[in-house]
Amino acid sequence: MLAVETKKTVKKAVTPDEGIGAALRRARNARELSGEALASATGLSRRTIIKIEQNDESVAFGSYRAVAHALDLDWLMDVFSRDANQGTTQPPRFYLSGASALSLPPEDGRPPALWYSSSLSNPKSWRIAGKHVTHTGYLMGVLDLWDATTAIARYGVTVPCIWAASPERAVFDLLVHHCEIKRKPVPNIQASDIDDVVDLNKVARWIKQCEAFLSRQGAKTIQDWLEDSCQ
Repeated sequence: MLAVETKKTVKKAVTPDEGIGAALRRARNARELSGEALASATGLSRRTIIKIEQNDESVAFGSYRAVAHALDLDWLMDVFSRDANQGTTQPPRFYLSGASALSLPPEDGRPPALWYSSSLSNPKSWRIAGKHVTHTGYLMGVLDLWDATTAIARYGVTVPCIWAASPERAVFDLLVHHCEIKRKPVPNIQASDIDDVVDLNKVARWIKQCEAFLSRQGAKTIQDWLEDSCQ
């Protein structure tokens, strides 16, 4: 990590947004680090820092990496990069998540975590990240999202393209949506109901990585929900 002096991290609730730039901006603000100080530490201009925080894709991907490295957030670059060669930083605008994604057999061949598959044949009942569930692209980029166009066609629905969250990403989205954004427990789904299919330890690791972007209350509520399966 580049040598950057920062003050103690201040945890604040965040508003969902897409793109790695928003995540880097929030991380810088949480560390009470000025844009000028970050520019000095990375060797980039202040204008480039501004463009990065606005998610300007005209900026070289290496500059995004330099900022993430300075903020000790190298892992962000991996989860936001859909293609390591192209360096894409944007997740899809919408994707299946929540109960809909948990009801869809994932691409790795596991059975669905929930059995609401009848709802998948009716697009009006789909739970969509970015509409009905918090879009966590600002935290997770494209990590554990997959092209579910062919899978959803098995339910009699033909769409040009639809992405879906893996079971773990769907649970992560639900936890952030309810515990962090709405400040309420996750309704109707308990960890013990789905831990035979969903890797909740993986979800817990993601939550740990993202703690700097969560409020203390939100992080505690999430941990309380997870603790019966993630000792």
